[in-house]
Amino acid sequence: MIKEAPDRCGIVLTSIEILRIRLVAAVLLWQFLMVLSLGVSPLRAEGLRLITSPWPPSNYLSEDGRPTGLSVAVVEALKERVGETAPIEVIPWARGYLTAQQNPNVMLFTAGRTQERLDMGFDFIGPIVMWSHVLLAPRDNQVDVASLEDVRSKGLTVAGVRGSWQIKMIAEAGIQAVETEDHATAARMLLAGRVDFWFTSRLQASAVLMELGKRGDAVVPVHTVRRSPSYLMVSKGTDAAVLAAWRQAYADLLLTDFFDRTARDWSGRLGVPLQFRAEEGFVAESLDLGDTGS
Repeated sequence: MIKEAPDRCGIVLTSIEILRIRLVAAVLLWQFLMVLSLGVSPLRAEGLRLITSPWPPSNYLSEDGRPTGLSVAVVEALKERVGETAPIEVIPWARGYLTAQQNPNVMLFTAGRTQERLDMGFDFIGPIVMWSHVLLAPRDNQVDVASLEDVRSKGLTVAGVRGSWQIKMIAEAGIQAVETEDHATAARMLLAGRVDFWFTSRLQASAVLMELGKRGDAVVPVHTVRRSPSYLMVSKGTDAAVLAAWRQAYADLLLTDFFDRTARDWSGRLGVPLQFRAEEGFVAESLDLGDTGS
């Protein structure tokens, strides 16, 4: 015969129901203790989705399909410090930017720290890389321009990556913009004579041309538009504790020799002398677009 036991609220429970409640409580207690023994908080905040785009030498896919680059090295070092295990995804910039606009807990890198993005609620960690943004022309077909107004008035065309601030600036200046999926495509179009200029950075041009097996002196900088640092950009609504942990990890990393070691490593890989400055990020001081590939 099953006995019934009244609880303090006047609800009658059978002995079997009491046993089930005790078993559930025991299982929950065991799970809680196991989580603590692994050193993980049971209330751990959600981590970040890590997204980058093909933007060498800051971030791109290596020949074996792995994310690599200056900023990828930084993010991997920070992941280790904060205990993040999410993989780095390499997708087109436009798709990554849309994802970061629409979702919290997304890190998109690297990105310029513009007023528009600040107004959209993005947070920034860094800077990581300093870019000197220029209009590049083929060496054997140079067109002299002194400003973006010159480019517009002469009816010249400029190639840039779809969704980037560069292509937006060109379009807003009334210049005929040709949008591409990546910088390699823009470089090919320039060298094939399909556009007049390629809008990119000196550092990036060196890496892209090397990957294409082209000489760096196949193109020349015609007009410097601006110099700007790029950052790790974190989406609006991201968990405050997660953002704080990544910022602290970056501050701690600055106190080590990590950035100097990384600069030396990538100087050797790119054949470009790099330095790291906390206020600018990785910098190519005197970049020569000479022989960067066979």
